[in-house]
Amino acid sequence: MNKAKPMILAGVVLLILFVAFSSAYKVREIEQVIITQFGKPVGDPVTSPGIHFKIPIIQEANFFEKRFLEWDGDPNQVPTSDKRFIWVDTYARWHIKNPLLFFQRVRDERGAQSRLDDILDGETRNAIAKHLLVEIVRSTNRTPNLPDELIAGEIAATLQQIKFGREELTRSIITNADKVHHNQCSSPYP
Repeated sequence: MNKAKPMILAGVVLLILFVAFSSAYKVREIEQVIITQFGKPVGDPVTSPGIHFKIPIIQEANFFEKRFLEWDGDPNQVPTSDKRFIWVDTYARWHIKNPLLFFQRVRDERGAQSRLDDILDGETRNAIAKHLLVEIVRSTNRTPNLPDELIAGEIAATLQQIKFGREELTRSIITNADKVHHNQCSSPYP
């Protein structure tokens, strides 16, 4: 009987240590956490750094970055409205504003990257296909420092006036991508 007491005591201590370690989780300053119970979110997002507690085994802590994340699209060959093919390499920086909505809609960063692939690649293709090459490359109109007789033929073609420009095109891609994103998020299906 005396030999059984230390074994039982060791078992109880191990059980207490297991419960303590599986119920505590640490949130760093660069993280935010959603607690899920059987896969469903419970409570508010945890955004303050420190040690926090959850119900062991039943609840799970899902960690998300607070910092800006990067998205880098695949380089693609895209036609302009004047039928010239150009290579386009897109990138974006994004962050998670609402971790609960983020978890409900895309679950994790991989799901978000996939959604960004669909939205940003598509909107970039649409914008480039609607504009001339000169509008995609240049941001402003140039004023030549040449005599009028030299501004003819080839030189005149390179001095073509632009309506939009690269910066305006970039803003339109962002605006349209934001509209597509909000339309997808307002649908009843995540």
